Amino acid sequence: MNDLSKKEKRNGLIYGAAVGVIAIILSVSSIYYTRNADTYSNLYIVSTLLKILGSIAVPVFFVYLFRRSSGGDWIFSKALKSIYILLAASIVVSSLGITIYQKTMDKVVLEESYQNLMNLKIVEMEEKGASNEEIDQQMEVIEQDREFAFSPMTFRNTVPPIFISLLLNFIFALILALLFRNNTQKVK
Repeated sequence: MNDLSKKEKRNGLIYGAAVGVIAIILSVSSIYYTRNADTYSNLYIVSTLLKILGSIAVPVFFVYLFRRSSGGDWIFSKALKSIYILLAASIVVSSLGITIYQKTMDKVVLEESYQNLMNLKIVEMEEKGASNEEIDQQMEVIEQDREFAFSPMTFRNTVPPIFISLLLNFIFALILALLFRNNTQKVK
């Protein structure tokens, strides 16, 4: 049977919400780590690990748990539907949660995080012998991100990024469905 039961859909939403909450926690941790990081290389390593953990490892682990809770018998289409429900729920929860947190959090913490990021990036680029023009280009990119973080919460800066993430996560769901499906088809 290809269709998902109500219980499977509900479980997908629950697992997805859990992944979204974990992503929010990792993002908030990243903001606070950025505020206190000592070197750009340490900041880069920690932020990369948090992104891999939040974007790949946690969702894959929850897909595994979801498959086990569903009986472990997934053909490709059922795997794709189940995984996409989980990933879509996680995207919506994490995107809205992170956006709301950034817009309502103590702006001093966010400002200190961006200031430290800029200072660390300048030091790192100067040590590598970058020109002032190259440094200015990098600062402009960070400044654009900073302006977005400090902008008010609007439809334009909230909803389109969610839809882009949903599209990209459909591709991720396709890959995971290939990995988590049963390789054997039952012949009747």
